[in-house]
Amino acid sequence: MPAQAAVPQSPAAPSAGPPPPSVGVEPFEASYGAGFEAQEDMPNAVECEVVEDGGQLRFHEAAPGAEQPRRLCFVDGVMRTEARLTRSGPDGETRMGIAGSWAAGAVLAEADRPARIEEVRQGRAVVFAGGERVELPARPGGWQWTPLAVEGEDVDAARQRLKETMQAAEARIAERLCANGWVTVFDGPLGPARRRGRNATAANGRGQVLGYVKTHHRRMLALESWRLVPRLGVGQRTSLFATKVGLYACYLRVGGAGPWAGGWAGIARLETPQDDGLDSAVNAVGRAAAWLPRFATRLHREARAPVNLAPVSGLERKLRRLLGNPGLAVRAVRESVMELNRSVERAGAGEAP
Repeated sequence: MPAQAAVPQSPAAPSAGPPPPSVGVEPFEASYGAGFEAQEDMPNAVECEVVEDGGQLRFHEAAPGAEQPRRLCFVDGVMRTEARLTRSGPDGETRMGIAGSWAAGAVLAEADRPARIEEVRQGRAVVFAGGERVELPARPGGWQWTPLAVEGEDVDAARQRLKETMQAAEARIAERLCANGWVTVFDGPLGPARRRGRNATAANGRGQVLGYVKTHHRRMLALESWRLVPRLGVGQRTSLFATKVGLYACYLRVGGAGPWAGGWAGIARLETPQDDGLDSAVNAVGRAAAWLPRFATRLHREARAPVNLAPVSGLERKLRRLLGNPGLAVRAVRESVMELNRSVERAGAGEAP
């Protein structure tokens, strides 16, 4: 790893930046949802404590001279709900479920070598609410599903279970990479599963872990600080703040999204575990602010530019191809369900197994 560079000691006052435009065009294509959905008065706002710069939000330039880590990787996953399912039980109740697929992998950006995609894993699952698993027969062509279940009746919990399966695969990928000294950037928040891999590795040779969050669904700072974040310049980050789930975080602008864009376009939230202390977190995000903007995508090439990083964009395209044709996936689910129902009828059980 390169020698650590000092973090600037004189952060800029946020008020120096230009005010954000009152109306802006969201850089995400509409099919991806919105990059910014938080509202000032939303009930799930979480006002986190600023723990750097004496508790006052300030803007920091990237650590001077910070080089890209020699062993840097980006970990991400994709998932797809392919069919909604129902199951009628002996009690006469109808319970909902889903059939879906997921894939996860990593882009390895190593010094003096072309970036490459490795550690790819994928799977399919059928997840039912109601606490009971349903095993669908495998179909020719490699179509098979892991049976899973969630308690309760909420089909959204089934989708969350599929997401957790994907994230567990991401954590296993990161665990191996961190153990070998890779600096790992997760696309998305550092939830418990994603931190597990980092925490499971030995202290010697352990790689740094960062979460890279490109959508903002809640206000995470006091209102007077929150209003200043859109004034960030490219490559600048805010002071660190402590979240309620054991993380330090800051906001970073990785690129400009065009004169028509709103103030939050091009801003991501960086997260790092609190385990190693505040000084380590300051150093980590200060250095990351220097090299992350180099991976920002361009507007003419990526629907979520600039905030969707180029390695992640390429990895997502690869993983989505691995999920296969969605039409064929639905057909396989239908054929499997018909086969299951025929087997139940032949057995004369009159109910789903």
